[in-house]
Amino acid sequence: MRRPLPVAAVLALALVSAAVSSAPGRAAPARAAARAHPIAGLIRDVPTGTRIRPPIVAGTANLAYGGGPVLHSNRTHVIFWQPSGSGLGFDATYEALIETFLGRVAADSHKTTNPYGLSGQYRDNQGPAVYASTYGSAVTDADPLPPAPYACAEPAGTGPGWPVCLTDAQLQAEVDHVVTADQLPNGVGDVYFLVLPQGFGSCVSSGPGNCALGGSGTGYCGYHSQTALGVLYAVIPYNAVPGHCQSDNPRPSGSSADPTISTISHEHNEMVTDPESDAWINPDGNEDGDLCITNFGPTLAGNGSDAYNEVIDGGHYYLQEEWSNENRACQPRARPDRLWFQTPVHRQARRPLRFTAHASMPYGSITAYNWYYGDGATGHGRVATHAYRRPGSYRLVLRTTDSAGNWAYDAVTIGISRPGTRSPTKPG
Repeated sequence: MRRPLPVAAVLALALVSAAVSSAPGRAAPARAAARAHPIAGLIRDVPTGTRIRPPIVAGTANLAYGGGPVLHSNRTHVIFWQPSGSGLGFDATYEALIETFLGRVAADSHKTTNPYGLSGQYRDNQGPAVYASTYGSAVTDADPLPPAPYACAEPAGTGPGWPVCLTDAQLQAEVDHVVTADQLPNGVGDVYFLVLPQGFGSCVSSGPGNCALGGSGTGYCGYHSQTALGVLYAVIPYNAVPGHCQSDNPRPSGSSADPTISTISHEHNEMVTDPESDAWINPDGNEDGDLCITNFGPTLAGNGSDAYNEVIDGGHYYLQEEWSNENRACQPRARPDRLWFQTPVHRQARRPLRFTAHASMPYGSITAYNWYYGDGATGHGRVATHAYRRPGSYRLVLRTTDSAGNWAYDAVTIGISRPGTRSPTKPG
């Protein structure tokens, strides 16, 4: 739990100049703080099942590269803002489920089994936006709200009528304060989710448009941008309000956090592929998540509210799909690589053995082969040679890396015989 920040400090932080290049320890490009950062990834507030028209046309929807950076790895952090004295808080298990989700996303890094595996097709001049995530930290923020009347208000009759409303400038100021006061990391790959409780509204500015859960016309369910201190952040309002933000979709966790988790997935993928709003975006200003906000694809199992369409590190989730330039369509996950390898027929200790890998990627190429021989030794290359010192059974594992940064595995248990004898097992 953090100690509250005086209201005057919150308001002062909102006026921090964009000329401040970075927080201590940040190695972001200098140009990142030399310009205003637009709001990106604005998830339109649409009811469950709504079809957005006109329909997506693949030839024009594909994302174009604007020259900006992507994230080659990322570390996630969550700020749960429960302002002291406001009476606003989170439902039971809400915070824990979000933390668990981000931990599971990290555990399944480099895999093609969920939407995050699609991000590696988007590149900058340093390489792909690799699905390489780690989970950093969560902070419960008790800083008080500025005094009412608030700087913004939802348009009458469109949103849930929440009693609190702050502008993006005020939310940015809070993110910068928490990161600075708590000495949280702010490296190139650090991304923050500012998660707000039910009753806590927000608007992009003080005007009546673009407010949290403000209806399908101008309302949003989340967005991402960059603060004056260069912190990559996403604002995540409370999404579980009937008639808003796909809240009537299945909830495999049985929690109000379920629709919010889909929004977090959307914004997380966009912060990786377009962190500064100048990398992968189409002519209409859409990023990879924006094109698929009503596309959830087929369920894998379950019925009704228990249905799920993604399994991440064993957890069941109902998430929107992500746009794939390679497929020219929304996709639930990347297509896996094909992989197998050959081993010698006769395998004796102290005799060099030749292993040959065969692998292919649906789109792109295989860039690395890593062998794990089961005796503590490792090797590299499509063709590798290794001699086992002693007879016995060994688990031989091959891991390939493709041009998107995703991994594939093949493994077999092989028997190594004594020198001068035949191998007791068939070839792998």
